[in-house]
Amino acid sequence: MRYDALNKVPLYYRLVEIIEDKIESGEWKKGERIPSERELCDIYKMSRITVRNALEELVRQGRLNKIQGKGTYVMGKSIIQNLGNVYSFSKEMEKQGKISGTKLIKRHIENAKNRIARKLGIEVGQKIVFIERVRYAEETPIMVEKTYFPADKFEFLMDIDLDQVSLYKTLEEDYGVYIDQAVETFSACELQALECQLLNCNYPQYGLNVRRTSFSGNKIVCYSSLVSKGDSFSFTVRLKN
Repeated sequence: MRYDALNKVPLYYRLVEIIEDKIESGEWKKGERIPSERELCDIYKMSRITVRNALEELVRQGRLNKIQGKGTYVMGKSIIQNLGNVYSFSKEMEKQGKISGTKLIKRHIENAKNRIARKLGIEVGQKIVFIERVRYAEETPIMVEKTYFPADKFEFLMDIDLDQVSLYKTLEEDYGVYIDQAVETFSACELQALECQLLNCNYPQYGLNVRRTSFSGNKIVCYSSLVSKGDSFSFTVRLKN
């Protein structure tokens, strides 16, 4: 592997960053064919193997899609999320001019196992509502979200058409449940085979796992585990002294 002597990073990764910048800035738009390997070699004065390694990395991340005999196409740019405020996926997509969508995968009532019971602050074996959904932006699957609610307070969620209405908006507007606090933990993860299938990406794939406990006042409303491809989200934090 060749390395840049000054920056001490793989040379191909410099091209990865250049292409990512072009996608994020909108210079290279979703669905657009990018220059060929030969053209990229000429533009950036890099070897064919270096360019190929960069493109393969971006295909693996889900940023690019190679179509045999046609070329390499942009899959899309990441979604920017400010961590300073409590947020909902649907509202953030509206702010960024993206069309959000949801597909319900599973929904049932089950007994809380030890880990989930601890997260919800309830007894082991207590009934919970489990909801698994795929969230979309511009018809592209972005994340798989698994959410757990105490059934004694939220069994009504079994009757809501979650493919058509926003879960959290419905909680606020129809049931007066306002999520005003959340605690989130971020970690790298390897997506499961089914998650890759749902997110339309190659397996194996590394991504981001966000575990979130949501509160209304000082009471726990729900616990969620969300997984996405590592390139799907860009998180921003504003820090002050």
